[in-house]
Amino acid sequence: MLRIELCVSNTEAIQLAQELELDRVEVCQNLESGGVTPSAALVQTSIDLGLKTHVLVRPRIGGFVYTSSELDFIRNEIYFFKKLGVDGVVIGALLPDHRVNDEFLFSIRKEFPDLDITFHKAFDDTPDWKASMDVLIESGINRILSSGCETHVIKGMSTLKAMIDYAQDKIEILPGGGLNDHNIDFFIKNVQPEWIHFSGCKKIYDRSSSNFETERLCFDKERVKKMIEMSKNYSFSMGAISSDI
Repeated sequence: MLRIELCVSNTEAIQLAQELELDRVEVCQNLESGGVTPSAALVQTSIDLGLKTHVLVRPRIGGFVYTSSELDFIRNEIYFFKKLGVDGVVIGALLPDHRVNDEFLFSIRKEFPDLDITFHKAFDDTPDWKASMDVLIESGINRILSSGCETHVIKGMSTLKAMIDYAQDKIEILPGGGLNDHNIDFFIKNVQPEWIHFSGCKKIYDRSSSNFETERLCFDKERVKKMIEMSKNYSFSMGAISSDI
């Protein structure tokens, strides 16, 4: 059965995930910039509602080559959220040449041997996805969030299919980035993933303040419901698609 991870950045999205009994949520904030570490209160809301809760630990916007102090900050945030009671964390760190920062990941896995860890879309910024996946498998990372090394999952479909084949169940591939109610059906039919990841947000231009007008991503409850309904209609067996309706 296809499973869903909803990317949530406010209480409305968290409450909908609980109402619809979704498989997992990734809690983050500032989706406009690709997401950063959310507030403790938002994460606690998800935990209190009984959701399987993963939290994005990303200290700033921009790239994923971090200073030693930033890496220490990520480590401290993981400690904090683990004590808070999250089920997993979503992290990513690269070396200056954009290869995976294997030393950091090995140290994190050693410090948190039982924590579920997703390597986020920093993966798509690495120069050789097969070599990067090999490192992540060796370091004990549980899954990779990826758009198939493209800016959009539709553009990266062929690579995502190749990644799923290459992984051979040694690491989970979580497609995400650009899925919406217009393309999710096409994507699922062609890639046949076990999991998908999306936020269901839409862009709006917020003019509520004359001093701070800005474009932002707004949670679209009806879009999310539609995408979930479309997603739940599929199960995959032996490479064939069958309807569960």
